[in-house]
Amino acid sequence: MKLPRPILIGLNTLAFALACILIWPAIQMLLSSFTTDINFPPKNFSLNAFSQVVWPSYLISLRFSLQLAFWVTILLLFLCLPAAYAMERRRFRGRSLLSVLIFVPTIFPGVTYVSAIGTYVAIFFPNLRGAFPIVVLGTAMSAIPLVVRALQASISTTDPVYEEAALVMGARPIHTFIRVTLPLIGPGLITATMIAFTAAAMAFTAPFILGSQEPTVAIFVYRDIGKLGFTPSVAVQVLVMEAVIIGVVQTLYFVFRKQFRGLFV
Repeated sequence: MKLPRPILIGLNTLAFALACILIWPAIQMLLSSFTTDINFPPKNFSLNAFSQVVWPSYLISLRFSLQLAFWVTILLLFLCLPAAYAMERRRFRGRSLLSVLIFVPTIFPGVTYVSAIGTYVAIFFPNLRGAFPIVVLGTAMSAIPLVVRALQASISTTDPVYEEAALVMGARPIHTFIRVTLPLIGPGLITATMIAFTAAAMAFTAPFILGSQEPTVAIFVYRDIGKLGFTPSVAVQVLVMEAVIIGVVQTLYFVFRKQFRGLFV
Protein backbone atom coordinates (compact mmCIF):
# COMPACT_ATOMS: atom_id res chain seq x y z
CA MET A 1 0.00 0.00 0.00
CA LYS A 2 1.38 3.37 -1.06
CA LEU A 3 1.13 6.02 1.62
CA PRO A 4 0.16 9.61 0.81
CA ARG A 5 3.05 11.99 0.30
CA PRO A 6 2.38 14.11 3.44
CA ILE A 7 2.49 10.97 5.61
CA LEU A 8 5.76 9.84 3.99
CA ILE A 9 7.29 13.26 4.60
CA GLY A 10 6.12 13.16 8.21
CA LEU A 11 7.57 9.68 8.79
CA ASN A 12 10.89 10.65 7.21
CA THR A 13 11.04 13.77 9.34
CA LEU A 14 10.33 11.74 12.47
CA ALA A 15 13.00 9.18 11.56
CA PHE A 16 15.54 11.96 10.97
CA ALA A 17 14.67 13.59 14.30
CA LEU A 18 15.09 10.29 16.15
CA ALA A 19 18.44 9.71 14.42
CA CYS A 20 19.62 13.16 15.51
CA ILE A 21 18.55 12.50 19.11
CA LEU A 22 20.41 9.17 19.15
CA ILE A 23 23.61 10.50 17.61
CA TRP A 24 23.66 13.75 19.56
CA PRO A 25 25.51 12.41 22.68
CA ALA A 26 28.38 11.17 20.51
CA ILE A 27 28.57 14.52 18.69
CA GLN A 28 28.58 16.36 22.01
CA MET A 29 31.45 14.20 23.30
CA LEU A 30 33.38 14.80 20.09
CA LEU A 31 32.96 18.57 20.23
CA SER A 32 33.77 18.76 23.94
CA SER A 33 36.95 16.71 23.47
CA PHE A 34 38.53 19.35 21.25
CA THR A 35 37.71 22.44 23.31
CA THR A 36 38.80 24.14 26.51
CA ASP A 37 35.22 24.50 27.72
CA ILE A 38 31.95 22.60 27.58
CA ASN A 39 29.81 25.29 25.99
CA PHE A 40 27.78 24.82 22.87
CA PRO A 41 28.69 25.89 20.34
CA PRO A 42 32.36 25.53 21.33
CA LYS A 43 34.31 28.78 21.51
CA ASN A 44 37.93 27.68 21.77
CA PHE A 45 39.27 24.61 20.00
CA SER A 46 42.23 22.89 21.63
CA LEU A 47 43.93 19.53 22.17
CA ASN A 48 44.80 20.27 25.79
CA ALA A 49 42.15 17.88 27.09
CA PHE A 50 44.04 14.91 25.68
CA SER A 51 47.11 15.75 27.79
CA GLN A 52 45.02 16.03 30.97
CA VAL A 53 43.88 12.41 30.93
CA VAL A 54 45.79 10.07 33.24
CA TRP A 55 46.46 7.67 30.39
CA PRO A 56 48.23 4.82 32.24
CA SER A 57 45.36 4.31 34.71
CA TYR A 58 42.76 4.91 32.02
CA LEU A 59 44.27 2.35 29.63
CA ILE A 60 44.42 -0.24 32.43
CA SER A 61 40.70 0.28 33.04
CA LEU A 62 39.98 0.07 29.33
CA ARG A 63 41.94 -3.18 29.08
CA PHE A 64 40.00 -4.58 32.04
CA SER A 65 36.68 -3.62 30.39
CA LEU A 66 37.67 -5.42 27.19
CA GLN A 67 38.76 -8.47 29.18
CA LEU A 68 35.47 -8.45 31.09
CA ALA A 69 33.53 -8.09 27.84
CA PHE A 70 35.32 -11.05 26.30
CA TRP A 71 34.49 -13.45 29.14
CA VAL A 72 30.94 -12.16 29.52
CA THR A 73 30.38 -12.77 25.81
CA ILE A 74 31.71 -16.33 26.09
CA LEU A 75 29.48 -17.01 29.10
CA LEU A 76 26.39 -15.56 27.44
CA LEU A 77 26.84 -17.56 24.26
CA PHE A 78 27.46 -20.73 26.30
CA LEU A 79 24.23 -20.19 28.27
CA CYS A 80 21.95 -18.52 25.75
CA LEU A 81 22.64 -20.53 22.60
CA PRO A 82 21.33 -23.85 24.00
CA ALA A 83 18.39 -22.04 25.62
CA ALA A 84 17.42 -20.27 22.40
CA TYR A 85 17.78 -23.46 20.37
CA ALA A 86 15.67 -25.49 22.82
CA MET A 87 12.87 -22.91 22.91
CA GLU A 88 12.75 -22.62 19.14
CA ARG A 89 13.29 -26.22 18.03
CA ARG A 90 11.87 -28.29 20.89
CA ARG A 91 8.41 -28.63 22.39
CA PHE A 92 8.44 -29.43 26.11
CA ARG A 93 6.40 -28.76 29.22
CA GLY A 94 7.16 -25.37 30.68
CA ARG A 95 8.48 -23.96 27.41
CA SER A 96 6.17 -20.92 27.52
CA LEU A 97 7.04 -20.22 31.14
CA LEU A 98 10.76 -20.40 30.33
CA SER A 99 10.28 -17.98 27.45
CA VAL A 100 8.65 -15.50 29.81
CA LEU A 101 11.16 -15.91 32.63
CA ILE A 102 14.14 -15.27 30.35
CA PHE A 103 12.75 -11.84 29.53
CA VAL A 104 12.07 -10.86 33.15
CA PRO A 105 15.39 -8.91 33.39
CA THR A 106 14.00 -6.44 30.85
CA ILE A 107 11.13 -5.64 33.24
CA PHE A 108 13.03 -5.24 36.51
CA PRO A 109 16.08 -2.98 36.86
CA GLY A 110 19.40 -4.73 36.44
CA VAL A 111 20.43 -3.55 39.89
CA THR A 112 17.86 -6.00 41.33
CA TYR A 113 19.75 -9.06 40.11
CA VAL A 114 23.17 -7.60 40.79
CA SER A 115 22.17 -6.76 44.36
CA ALA A 116 20.80 -10.27 44.84
CA ILE A 117 24.08 -11.79 43.65
CA GLY A 118 26.04 -9.39 45.84
CA THR A 119 23.93 -10.23 48.90
CA TYR A 120 24.31 -13.97 48.33
CA VAL A 121 28.08 -13.63 47.95
CA ALA A 122 28.36 -11.41 51.03
CA ILE A 123 26.47 -13.95 53.17
CA PHE A 124 27.92 -17.24 51.97
CA PHE A 125 31.19 -16.38 50.18
CA PRO A 126 32.46 -13.05 51.61
CA ASN A 127 35.99 -13.76 50.41
CA LEU A 128 34.79 -13.77 46.81
CA ARG A 129 33.43 -10.21 46.85
CA GLY A 130 34.88 -8.40 43.88
CA ALA A 131 36.31 -11.58 42.37
CA PHE A 132 36.46 -11.53 38.59
CA PRO A 133 34.16 -14.58 38.01
CA ILE A 134 31.47 -13.00 40.22
CA VAL A 135 31.72 -9.73 38.31
CA VAL A 136 31.45 -11.63 35.01
CA LEU A 137 28.32 -13.43 36.21
CA GLY A 138 26.66 -10.25 37.46
CA THR A 139 27.49 -8.33 34.29
CA ALA A 140 26.07 -11.08 32.09
CA MET A 141 22.64 -11.05 33.75
CA SER A 142 21.27 -7.91 32.13
CA ALA A 143 22.17 -8.93 28.56
CA ILE A 144 20.60 -12.40 28.66
CA PRO A 145 17.19 -11.36 27.18
CA LEU A 146 18.76 -9.50 24.26
CA VAL A 147 21.21 -12.27 23.43
CA VAL A 148 18.54 -14.98 23.64
CA ARG A 149 16.18 -12.97 21.48
CA ALA A 150 18.81 -12.35 18.79
CA LEU A 151 19.71 -16.05 18.66
CA GLN A 152 16.11 -17.22 18.78
CA ALA A 153 15.12 -14.88 15.93
CA SER A 154 17.94 -16.23 13.78
CA ILE A 155 17.09 -19.87 14.54
CA SER A 156 13.42 -19.27 13.72
CA THR A 157 14.31 -18.12 10.18
CA THR A 158 16.38 -21.23 9.34
CA ASP A 159 14.66 -24.27 7.88
CA PRO A 160 15.12 -27.34 10.15
CA VAL A 161 15.02 -29.57 7.06
CA TYR A 162 18.81 -29.20 6.70
CA GLU A 163 19.38 -30.48 10.23
CA GLU A 164 16.95 -33.34 9.65
CA ALA A 165 18.71 -34.28 6.41
CA ALA A 166 22.08 -34.37 8.17
CA LEU A 167 20.67 -36.61 10.92
CA VAL A 168 19.07 -38.95 8.37
CA MET A 169 22.42 -39.28 6.60
CA GLY A 170 24.02 -40.47 9.84
CA ALA A 171 25.51 -37.33 11.34
CA ARG A 172 25.52 -37.17 15.11
CA PRO A 173 23.44 -34.38 16.73
CA ILE A 174 26.50 -32.48 17.97
CA HIS A 175 28.14 -32.61 14.53
CA THR A 176 24.88 -31.51 12.93
CA PHE A 177 24.68 -28.55 15.29
CA ILE A 178 28.28 -27.49 14.63
CA ARG A 179 28.46 -28.10 10.87
CA VAL A 180 24.90 -27.25 9.85
CA THR A 181 23.07 -25.18 12.44
CA LEU A 182 25.82 -22.77 13.48
CA PRO A 183 26.70 -21.67 9.93
CA LEU A 184 23.01 -21.17 9.17
CA ILE A 185 22.45 -18.93 12.19
CA GLY A 186 25.74 -17.09 11.64
CA PRO A 187 24.19 -13.59 11.28
CA GLY A 188 22.20 -13.99 14.48
CA LEU A 189 25.22 -15.38 16.31
CA ILE A 190 27.34 -12.43 15.21
CA THR A 191 24.61 -10.00 16.26
CA ALA A 192 24.27 -11.65 19.67
CA THR A 193 28.04 -11.51 20.13
CA MET A 194 28.11 -7.80 19.29
CA ILE A 195 25.27 -7.07 21.73
CA ALA A 196 26.90 -9.04 24.54
CA PHE A 197 30.36 -7.55 24.00
CA THR A 198 29.14 -3.95 23.77
CA ALA A 199 26.91 -4.20 26.83
CA ALA A 200 29.66 -5.78 28.93
CA ALA A 201 32.44 -3.46 27.78
CA MET A 202 30.42 -0.43 28.91
CA ALA A 203 29.12 -2.06 32.09
CA PHE A 204 28.91 0.04 35.21
CA THR A 205 26.21 -1.22 37.58
CA ALA A 206 27.36 -4.82 38.11
CA PRO A 207 31.11 -4.14 38.54
CA PHE A 208 30.37 -1.18 40.81
CA ILE A 209 27.90 -2.94 43.13
CA LEU A 210 29.84 -6.20 43.22
CA GLY A 211 33.01 -4.35 44.20
CA SER A 212 35.18 -5.19 41.23
CA GLN A 213 38.84 -5.26 42.25
CA GLU A 214 39.69 -3.25 39.13
CA PRO A 215 37.53 -0.42 37.79
CA THR A 216 35.95 -0.72 34.41
CA VAL A 217 36.38 2.22 32.09
CA ALA A 218 32.83 3.35 32.91
CA ILE A 219 33.65 3.39 36.64
CA PHE A 220 36.91 5.23 35.89
CA VAL A 221 34.98 7.95 34.04
CA TYR A 222 32.37 8.10 36.82
CA ARG A 223 35.05 8.66 39.46
CA ASP A 224 36.69 11.41 37.43
CA ILE A 225 33.34 13.16 37.03
CA GLY A 226 32.88 12.95 40.79
CA LYS A 227 36.29 14.54 41.39
CA LEU A 228 36.50 17.03 38.53
CA GLY A 229 32.98 17.46 37.22
CA PHE A 230 32.27 17.19 33.53
CA THR A 231 35.37 18.55 31.81
CA PRO A 232 36.84 18.21 28.30
CA SER A 233 39.24 15.55 29.63
CA VAL A 234 36.25 13.45 30.73
CA ALA A 235 34.77 13.90 27.26
CA VAL A 236 38.05 12.56 25.83
CA GLN A 237 37.77 9.48 28.05
CA VAL A 238 34.20 8.82 26.91
CA LEU A 239 35.09 9.41 23.27
CA VAL A 240 38.05 7.02 23.38
CA MET A 241 35.95 4.39 25.17
CA GLU A 242 33.25 4.58 22.50
CA ALA A 243 35.76 4.57 19.65
CA VAL A 244 37.67 1.52 20.94
CA ILE A 245 34.59 -0.57 21.75
CA ILE A 246 32.77 0.28 18.53
CA GLY A 247 35.97 -0.30 16.59
CA VAL A 248 36.44 -3.76 18.07
CA VAL A 249 32.82 -4.71 17.44
CA GLN A 250 32.83 -3.46 13.85
CA THR A 251 36.13 -5.18 13.10
CA LEU A 252 34.81 -8.49 14.38
CA TYR A 253 31.63 -8.02 12.38
CA PHE A 254 33.36 -7.42 9.06
CA VAL A 255 35.81 -10.28 9.65
CA PHE A 256 33.25 -12.89 10.60
CA ARG A 257 30.60 -11.74 8.14
CA LYS A 258 32.76 -13.01 5.28
CA GLN A 259 34.53 -15.94 6.93
CA PHE A 260 31.98 -17.41 9.33
CA ARG A 261 30.61 -20.05 6.98
CA GLY A 262 34.05 -21.49 6.42
CA LEU A 263 34.99 -21.87 10.06
CA PHE A 264 33.34 -25.25 10.57
CA VAL A 265 34.08 -26.93 7.24
